[in-house]
Amino acid sequence: MTSYILFVIYRLKHKVSIEQEISDIKLRFFTNISHELRTPLTLITGPVEQLLNNKTIEDKAREQLLIIERNANRMLRLVNQILDFRKIQNKKMKMHVQQFDLLPFIRQIMENFNYLANEQHINLSLNAPEHPVILWADIDKLEKIIFNLISNAFKYTPKEKNIIVKVTENEKIISISIIDQGIGMTKNQLKRLFIRFETFSDQHIHTQESTGIGLSLTKELVEMHNGTITVESQPNEGSCFTVNLQKGNGHFSPNTEFIVSDDIMNKTIKPIMANNTIITTTEDSEQKTEENKDSILLVEDNDELRRFLKTILAESYSILEADNGETGIKIALEQLPDIIISDIMMPQKNGIELLNELKNNISTSHIPIILLSAKSSIESKLEGMQYGADDYITKPFSATYLKARIHNLVEQRKRLQQIYCQTLFSPKSEKKSVKEENMPVLSASDQKFMDKLIQTITENMDNCDFSVDNMALSVDMSRSNFFRKLKGITGQSPIDFLKQMKMKRALQLIENKEYNISEIAYMVGFNDAHYFSKCFKQTYGISPTEYKNNIDR
Repeated sequence: MTSYILFVIYRLKHKVSIEQEISDIKLRFFTNISHELRTPLTLITGPVEQLLNNKTIEDKAREQLLIIERNANRMLRLVNQILDFRKIQNKKMKMHVQQFDLLPFIRQIMENFNYLANEQHINLSLNAPEHPVILWADIDKLEKIIFNLISNAFKYTPKEKNIIVKVTENEKIISISIIDQGIGMTKNQLKRLFIRFETFSDQHIHTQESTGIGLSLTKELVEMHNGTITVESQPNEGSCFTVNLQKGNGHFSPNTEFIVSDDIMNKTIKPIMANNTIITTTEDSEQKTEENKDSILLVEDNDELRRFLKTILAESYSILEADNGETGIKIALEQLPDIIISDIMMPQKNGIELLNELKNNISTSHIPIILLSAKSSIESKLEGMQYGADDYITKPFSATYLKARIHNLVEQRKRLQQIYCQTLFSPKSEKKSVKEENMPVLSASDQKFMDKLIQTITENMDNCDFSVDNMALSVDMSRSNFFRKLKGITGQSPIDFLKQMKMKRALQLIENKEYNISEIAYMVGFNDAHYFSKCFKQTYGISPTEYKNNIDR
């Protein structure tokens, strides 16, 4: 008996394996064909679209063109479904999630079925709350889910019947139900409903043929949202497909890419006003104050979007916030952040005004600024770049892309600091290779700032009482702002920069061979020749005497 059971199990597994292999062969075959079909389909839909845009075309011709367009688009959707299935199978399909109002989105999808509903005398309606229903989802994939379910309902619903799209929600779940008065399904059919390439073509009410892919793909796409799809059906009474999706965005996998737009409605962080700076409370308050984090100033009048940007950046950066351009300028001058992200359309002062004012202020001219805008025209981008914007990103945009651009700008700034200091402080023998680096140079304003500072230090080189306060005073800045400004350009503190300048001058004096080491120490502002020698060795890895002896050889 045991041997018989094992034999049956083996046969069943073998049968499942063969069915899976056949399914994979079919999918590979259809995938290859689909790639070949996309180009000619594009060559059909493109010219048709151009013709439909021609207002001089007669109504009869337009009607024929609309039929061509509808059917070409239907073929293109079928082709894309097969390619999507292949992506899912190869784990190459990614989630691009954003927040939006579900109801206008569904209404727009339903408009695609108006012609079919009129032709087949089917009443298609939406049953939904009057208030907005906010959902986090991949818009492209959700459109395919809803489109496939409505399309499926039309296949099995007789004329003069109803199809209802119903939206409900509770505290945690948003449900989208497609309810039809079609022929329904038996229990056996329900069991095989979501199996790839399974069709019930003999039961179609209308002439639309089925590939057996739509519902299977729909289930896969729902599960990529960590949602569920259920079916209730009775023969000759109709069917109800229900998609349940979780609210919020915490249930998505770590590799999900979030698309940022003005529709963000994140409610997980509560804003607190303090000293004209909007500060946000987070569970990890210790991380926000870590000294090793670069700081970002977010200037955005849309509260929800600004909070969302905070959530995606707070892990890696210390965040400052402002809800208008005027406040943003004030915070930038007070705090001198490492980078600024600003919207363009804002009250009081817009992003262009903020950019122009900060780039022309010696205290803030070094700070990279990214502009965010819903305007994608080349004129808008050129305007931002003309005023000195370091980057221009149009909405909606990928959160991953924004983080990558921020990272690149911060790293570029650090690399510029390194190259500048190498060029300024390295011995003559090393300067040639440093200058060959393909890196951007300082802005005119920053170069003017550094030239004035270097001149002041040079003039006070032998003054042992020359301090950081004197350096800040020479460029008309407060001590704290001067510290952040110099750090932003060179990556060094004022004390370290002053010491490097002294060491560079000492090196030049040793190479001139006119003075002894003690004299040189006093000439660069050191009262103690022993301490001077210690600083020199820390900088160049060799004592002043050893360096002098090497020259004499």
